[in-house]
Amino acid sequence: MAAVVVADDDEAVRILLRFNLELEGHRVVGEAADGGAAVAVTSESRPDVLVLDMMMPNGGGADVLRQLSDLTRPHRPLVIAYSASPTHLVLAGELGADATILKSGDMADLMAAVGAA
Repeated sequence: MAAVVVADDDEAVRILLRFNLELEGHRVVGEAADGGAAVAVTSESRPDVLVLDMMMPNGGGADVLRQLSDLTRPHRPLVIAYSASPTHLVLAGELGADATILKSGDMADLMAAVGAA
């Protein structure tokens, strides 16, 4: 299963994601509540998958993806967003996100995307 970093400024969302990811057999190796912390924890832990909120303080998802673009993968960014803004969707894809999943969507979709990554 995948090693995952969860980056979202909403603590309840991080808790829910951690619970569901661990239930599916994934290992959450780090969490972040803002963009700066997301860059730091991803750089340090080198997860297989980064689940990233587009709208966070101290650097949103786009800023995080830009800063991590020089980092040698294995991380595969998955972006979670509250809205289906075409601008966010296009920008996330251009910055290397493997998928964009709406927070209003089904948790099973997110779990499937993490499993596929």
